Amino acid sequence: MRKKRISEQVVVVTGASSGLGRAIARGAGARGAKVVVAARGMDGLNAAVDEIERAGSEAIAVQTDVAEQEQVEALVARSVERFGRIDTFVANAIVTVYAEAHRLEPDELRRVMDVNFFGVAYGYWAALPHLRESKGTFLHVSSALAYRGIPLQAAYCASKAAARTFLESARVELQKEGADVAVSLVLPGAINTPQFDRDRQKIGKQPQPVPPIYQPEPFAEAVLHCAEKPIRELPVSWGAQKLLWGQKLSPRTGDWVLRRIGWKKQHTGEDKPVDAPDNLFDTLPGDPGAHGRFDDESKGSTAWTRLRLLLPKG
Repeated sequence: MRKKRISEQVVVVTGASSGLGRAIARGAGARGAKVVVAARGMDGLNAAVDEIERAGSEAIAVQTDVAEQEQVEALVARSVERFGRIDTFVANAIVTVYAEAHRLEPDELRRVMDVNFFGVAYGYWAALPHLRESKGTFLHVSSALAYRGIPLQAAYCASKAAARTFLESARVELQKEGADVAVSLVLPGAINTPQFDRDRQKIGKQPQPVPPIYQPEPFAEAVLHCAEKPIRELPVSWGAQKLLWGQKLSPRTGDWVLRRIGWKKQHTGEDKPVDAPDNLFDTLPGDPGAHGRFDDESKGSTAWTRLRLLLPKG
């Protein structure tokens, strides 16, 4: 189901003020797409628009909390008003809480589900009529953790699993209908983004992505590939693929490994107050950019994903 070239598309990206969303928006703009960037933090959104415009393309910023259905509907309406259509809607916004499942407060779990699951559903509902018209793509930046729950990430993993199966149902429904709309999921591994300085945590340590860690740019390239040539589900990085295969072949072995390393691999060992500012309910000021604090240990490419993109698509 080949789609328009990125240079001919209107691309909407949620969670675009920082991290992978920022890299996706910047990459789309550099390739000539008209881009709508959405998030809660206007400092990062304004910087993203500047980057895209300096690359020679057009962009607008729409402040949006994806947990609010009316705001997602307004985002879609503003996108169509400005650029006339939507070709790819990238649902990327996330929040998380580092805590054992029994230590989550109801409002914390609900907030993670509101952003990571309901935010995806609201985006799908609002964008679908326009994607039907453009024969476009609904693209969810999911996670390898949509298939494997890990310690300290019960809320995040549950939200990603819920969104994955919601869109799995939606994909079949669209196929039955004969709609020329693609539903594509990207399943990233560990990414060096600013989120780890902004996530809520109850472990008293500085969170980190589970190594091996990659820069956001190769993951953004994978997303843009799926915007042109949608793939049903694309694991990005060998770490993501290994986790998926391990869960399929022997989840009990995964349990054993996680009991041994599932806690210590998710933090740097550096102490951090549990009441440090976070972005769970309110955004934090400033422009976080695309990269986090782990530049020195992050890989700039993923050979496994390059190989995967040469294989038959599913």
